[in-house]
Amino acid sequence: MVATPNGIKRRDFLRYGALAGAGALASASWPGWVLSATKERLTFLAAVSLDSLHPYAHSASPHYGLWEHMIEPLIEVNYAKKEYYGVLAEKWEFQGKKWVFHLRKGIRFHDGSPFTSKDVIHSVNRIKTDKRSLQRENFRDVTETEAPDDHTVVFTTEVPNAVFLDRLHNRFMISKSSADKYGEQADQYPNGTGPYKYVSWQRDGNLVLARNDDYWGAKPEIKEIVVKKVAEDSARVAGLLAGQGDVINNVPVDELSRLEKHPRVRAEKVEGLRMHFLAMNLSHKPFDNKLVRQAFNYAVDPAQIIKYIFEGNGYVLNGPMSSNVIGFDPKIKRYPYDPKKAKELLAKAGYGSGLEAKLYFSPDRYPKAREVCQVVADQLAKAGVKAELASQEFVVFWGKEGVNGGKLPFYYVGRPAIDADTVYDQYFRSGVSPRIQYKNPEFDKLIDEEQKTGDPKKRIALLQQAGRIIMEDAPIVPLYTLAENYGVVRNVIWKPRPDEKVLTFTMKLR
Repeated sequence: MVATPNGIKRRDFLRYGALAGAGALASASWPGWVLSATKERLTFLAAVSLDSLHPYAHSASPHYGLWEHMIEPLIEVNYAKKEYYGVLAEKWEFQGKKWVFHLRKGIRFHDGSPFTSKDVIHSVNRIKTDKRSLQRENFRDVTETEAPDDHTVVFTTEVPNAVFLDRLHNRFMISKSSADKYGEQADQYPNGTGPYKYVSWQRDGNLVLARNDDYWGAKPEIKEIVVKKVAEDSARVAGLLAGQGDVINNVPVDELSRLEKHPRVRAEKVEGLRMHFLAMNLSHKPFDNKLVRQAFNYAVDPAQIIKYIFEGNGYVLNGPMSSNVIGFDPKIKRYPYDPKKAKELLAKAGYGSGLEAKLYFSPDRYPKAREVCQVVADQLAKAGVKAELASQEFVVFWGKEGVNGGKLPFYYVGRPAIDADTVYDQYFRSGVSPRIQYKNPEFDKLIDEEQKTGDPKKRIALLQQAGRIIMEDAPIVPLYTLAENYGVVRNVIWKPRPDEKVLTFTMKLR
């Protein structure tokens, strides 16, 4: 039986872990001892954890980070270089309407079965056809997927697709042999090629992972990872300080100095990729009226939100894209803060007496979301808009009854990207998703053209033109990017990524 450095046996450790619920994190400490990460176990107190074992029924970066421990993508991103590198794929070529991927050899799934091109085809087919998949649009233009041999996959698209790597990013490969063996129950036995193996999971409880000692790549230092969902910011901070966790995400900015002064933990932060904005769904009134949407842009001042809520820890968006995104246009300027102008536009749109709207948000997903939306509501009020705040748990907010079902008229959201095409295609291209229901033939034409263009400079110019159309039509109110803030015990060596993935297999211990 394994013991912790403090002499507590593993059986007792697990017993304490089972008893420590989310509520206890905010008020209780462990009985007489303090936990730090060891090579035996690391505990991640996460704002959002898995809400199912369906590998494709999600489309959010924190979920991708959890799944990447177990199942892996063909490619990943080097954010410093803004380029892709191979994971399960060794190399690839763009050949007009075809993308050819050469897979690494000698890789095996957790059950010992070999990873081959058949698994890639099975995974992509499931992403495309599974009714619960929220990732199918990434492959909507793929007309054929072929396997000339066990280690080659050829994707054929309707037209040349210069941004296919962006579509393939965060698409994870699952086992065809598991699907053949378990059928519809295969998701209950996650079987990947990743550095950690699935052990157990409970909805709103713990996700437990064990190191894959036969992993094809560099073996992680830590044997066991426990991911515990703790939705409340204060509870995560309290849990870290009390020794009930080793890593936490979404640390409120006003807690950063407290962590830095603590002898056992520290703060880590990195400029994030997530662009926060207010989305207006054009299929709902009054947001079918461009004058109303423009009025909302004049009515909101993100600089005040950054200053007073995030203590200056943010960067105002001057357009639909941040400056660290491919396709950013430095010539685009945001609507200036002008409540008087906003009132004039609302009157011109037929709302001279003002209007009412519900502003939806998810407090367990975005830092200080409630406070942000309260400030937005106060600013809108100065323009004659009465905004009622509507809080939803992320699983509801993001699901078929919320954002991804097109049911929310007006909401606060964030979307990371390294290429503007990711956001433009998903949110604004006609018929791709119901999130905003924006339709503009000129915009669609530009996106069609840039996705076929192999010349990076020409493609960026097309993306910049598309961005100017978005600013004129105003289906969103661009706000800001923020730093991604984490708390970590001091004996863990780790630098966070800008995409919100917490990859524990990259962590080292002092």
